[in-house]
Amino acid sequence: MHIGVLEDDPDQQAFIEICLEGAGHRARMFSRASEFRRGLQQYQFDMMILDWYLPDASGMDVLAHLRLHDGWKGPVLFVTASQEEETVVKALALGADDFLGKPLRPRELVARVNALARRITTPAPRERHRLGEYELHASQRQVSLAGRLILLTEREYRLVSLLFAHAGELLSRAHLLEIVWGQKGDIATRTVDTHISRLRRKLELDGRHGIKLQSIYQHGYRLDVQLSPP
Repeated sequence: MHIGVLEDDPDQQAFIEICLEGAGHRARMFSRASEFRRGLQQYQFDMMILDWYLPDASGMDVLAHLRLHDGWKGPVLFVTASQEEETVVKALALGADDFLGKPLRPRELVARVNALARRITTPAPRERHRLGEYELHASQRQVSLAGRLILLTEREYRLVSLLFAHAGELLSRAHLLEIVWGQKGDIATRTVDTHISRLRRKLELDGRHGIKLQSIYQHGYRLDVQLSPP
């Protein structure tokens, strides 16, 4: 299998590569989330291994993008030094197929990868994500509001799916640029502001449907959910 590995530690990269290639797999290493996203457009992978802590994003963000933005249906093995129950539950809820704590052990790593490989013929991806009257369709890259389809560009879909995956969390402009646009550094933020304004208008994210896209001055944006309990 061809496995994409997102891990920023060079020693861990070398360790994982030796383990995977020793078991007959091909591995391609990425150190940053932005490099990984570009790699998705260049290579065909059968499986992903994602680390939690990265220099430009969290593994959770990358995982959410894979499932909700890219509609990627292959298995994902999530790796992190944190083995708290909350971490495990969140990773699995976002679409991870398995979880492995650090320090990694060679035989266990290979066994987990091989076990996931056997599931490839019967994947169970998360196709839809619903929040109130909104529904995101990953494979069609579409959003519907109360059953009405809203036409979005690819970039708009990627942006709104990130916001919905992190409802209630403050996301900075720099973070959005890095994850959605693959750009890093001191870049003019009008691009993000313009897309946010357009999304707010198109999807009526002003609170009338129980969800409001808030601008937090000098910090970024937050999707506030104000839905009434059923």
